[in-house]
Formats: sequence, structure tokens, C-alpha cells
Amino acid sequence: MRKKFFFLFVVNLFSLSAFSLPILTESSDGHGLLATIYPDHENPKKFYFFPNTGSLEKDESGYPKFGMSYWIPDANETIGGYFSGIFRLGVSHDLSQSIELHKKSGHFVAVMPVQESHLYFMENREGQRIMTDLYKEISVPPFSGRAEDSIGISASLTRSGSRMLSSILRNGGNGADLNYCYEIKGVSPIFDAKIRLNYHKVFTHFIAKADGGILWWKWSIRSEMQKLVESGDIQIEVNGGNANQYDYIMALADRMILKFMTPILDNRQGSTSGRFSLNYNSTTEDRETSFELKQREIISREYCVALGIGELKEFPWLIVKVD
Repeated sequence: MRKKFFFLFVVNLFSLSAFSLPILTESSDGHGLLATIYPDHENPKKFYFFPNTGSLEKDESGYPKFGMSYWIPDANETIGGYFSGIFRLGVSHDLSQSIELHKKSGHFVAVMPVQESHLYFMENREGQRIMTDLYKEISVPPFSGRAEDSIGISASLTRSGSRMLSSILRNGGNGADLNYCYEIKGVSPIFDAKIRLNYHKVFTHFIAKADGGILWWKWSIRSEMQKLVESGDIQIEVNGGNANQYDYIMALADRMILKFMTPILDNRQGSTSGRFSLNYNSTTEDRETSFELKQREIISREYCVALGIGELKEFPWLIVKVD
């Protein structure tokens, strides 16, 4: 009788109080390094960061905490393998240096509080699961809730999936995408601008891009908003404040989501999956309109960290074929 097991991917992360809010802008102070540090909206000496790397945790011997077992299934079996691993988030060299520079300046630096997070395995840029013939079932929790909570995932592989994944892992992990995506709540920089646009043109633009039932991530919506600004279909007249153009584009994308998009549920306790579909029943008028963006706003932003598994090629004995 073969020994079979479920597995957990666990991400351990720690944060401090979620009562203060970071200013979510891409022009934050990283001391000239390839790093983003976010200031607090009230305390000028408090800053936030979020881990930007991910890798397998090591045991006392320096081996990755990972294991995979696979076998040739019997004629009446559809499952051919399972695997398990524990991951840890970390920071890049530049981000680590930036944090140290802030601390030397007398600043308090904390991990950014997480509002919601998801783990995605082998999905395309539209958020659709790919290579579904490689795995039988994947159960992912809807969100970790807090940054310090663990994230677990369990899965079973098909015959072809177990063979392919074992080969992928032995050769550097390319082709097995595992991403930890999280949502942060904070405040915007100070807005002061007049926006001119034609909602009908914007809606028509998204209809043209959504041919084939594409699902949208917030980043892909912002990418299309950027194109509309560059083409002049949306005009931003900045009168003051400290927000940059990208901050305005993100704020506009948030408004387009509320006006034209519907969140997609992922059947995990009714949670959202971070993706949106276009609401074709939206009504718009074909005329130019304008409105003002002023002061700060409470906003949410999404980021993703790739959880690396390439190092497993150095530990082939962790991938076991069961007789």
C-alpha cells in the first residue's frame, strides 16, 4: 500500500499594528536604491516595507523543507502524486540596505499590514488556471487575513502532472509558477487635479480589449488606463498636491472598477480572487465630462511576490518516485 499525503505551503510573516496607514505611492523614499519604502500618513518617523522575495525555508541541516512523492497510478486511479513545502518571505539586498539606512536615520520601520492575500499556482496573466490536466485538485485558503498568519495549500497531481512537475523541479523550477499576492490598505498621496474623459470611450476601449471573456487584474486595468491617458482620451490637469501621474492613474482605475467591473468569486468561502469581469450592462453617455480629485483617499493596492523553487535542482533526493 502506497503512503500518500496532503501538503501545506506555509508562508510565515510578521507585522506590527494595523492602526496606522502607509501612504501608498510609487515615489517613496528608498534612498536611491532599487527599493520602495512607504511613509506613515501621520508619523514622519515611521515607515513601512513589504518583503519582496520568497524562497523555501531550510531545516537545521540547510535542506529545503520540501518533499514530493509520485508514482505510476493503477488503472482506476487518477492521482499520481503529492508534494509539500514551507516557504518564507524575505527582502532583497537593496531593500535590506534601504531599511538599515532608515533605521540609522532614527526612523521606525515596520512590515506593512496586510488586508487580504491569495496564493496562485500556475495561472496565466488573465488569472485563468493553465495546464489543468497536470493537477487533479488544488485547495487554497481565501486569504491569510493578517500578515503574521500562515498560508496553506493542498494539491493532488495527475499522472502527467507528477511526471512533468518532478522534471521541472529537478531542472530549476521554470514553468511552475507560485505567487503570493496580497492586498494592502493605506492612504493616497495628496490629490489636486481636474480629470476630463468620455466614459463611453473608456467603456468601448475595455470592450475591445475584453474580446473572448478576458478576466482583469487591477494591474491590467491600470495598464489600459495608462494607454488612455497617453492617447489623450483621459486628460489629467494637475493643480497641486504631491501625487504623481501614476498615482492618478491608479485612482482612476479604482473608479473604473466601481463603474464597469464585477469582482470574480473563486468558490473559496465566497472570497474574491483579485480579478474582475467587465459588466456589459453598464450604461454610459457619449459625451465629455469632468470631475476633481482632491485631498487624500483611503485606497487598496495589490502586489505579488514570486516564491522561488529553483534551488530544488540541488536537492534531487527530495523528489521521490514511490514503487
